[in-house]
Amino acid sequence: MRDSAFYRFISTQFDSIEAKLFLCGIILLIFYGFAILVCLLLQNGLGDKLLSIVLSSLIFGRAAGISLALALELSTFWAIILNIYIENTMVLILYPLFVWSIQGMRTFQRAERFFDSLNQVAQKYEKLLKRYGIIGLFLFVWLPFWLTGPIVGAAIGYFMRLKVWLNLLIVLSGTNLAILCWAYLLERLDSKLKYFGQNTMWVLLGIFISLATFGAIFAKFRQKGKKCD
Repeated sequence: MRDSAFYRFISTQFDSIEAKLFLCGIILLIFYGFAILVCLLLQNGLGDKLLSIVLSSLIFGRAAGISLALALELSTFWAIILNIYIENTMVLILYPLFVWSIQGMRTFQRAERFFDSLNQVAQKYEKLLKRYGIIGLFLFVWLPFWLTGPIVGAAIGYFMRLKVWLNLLIVLSGTNLAILCWAYLLERLDSKLKYFGQNTMWVLLGIFISLATFGAIFAKFRQKGKKCD
């Protein structure tokens, strides 16, 4: 074990900033999982909500996570807090793993494919955003376009050679502001569209899921098309 490449890599990275960030992310993830478990044991209905919100946010994006939280009758405040918690935790875990993958650490095959594709997307946008600096990176993370999330933003910041804390400050600030804006927008839409019925958030959730699914399918077909060329 001590002679393995993985052990040597972890031992050399143990005191790095990335290792500390990764540990913080894991602690936050464990705490969230513990909260879900306690609520499920108490059978108060909150555990199912917490689990469905985190899955919706991770799979379909922040808009879907917020709209689901509101559809499940959580307050706007808690919809914001939960989604900020989820996205910040995701960044703290995945950013160090991305950096380590660039530095040569190999994990599971699916994870390697994910980080390889993330690497390609980040390098593609890095050339464009470099001329605009940190303002461009902030807007990239904040704007609700396809492939402009915090993980891609953090990877771009890495290639822009930003210091780790500055990179994460910009990325997480843009992410958290985007969550606030989405929550405010969805709350306003919910109040304006109430006369169409009480299921406004469920309809919007379906739209966000459909858009995310279409985007993922389109990206796969586009990638296959490039390989064929």
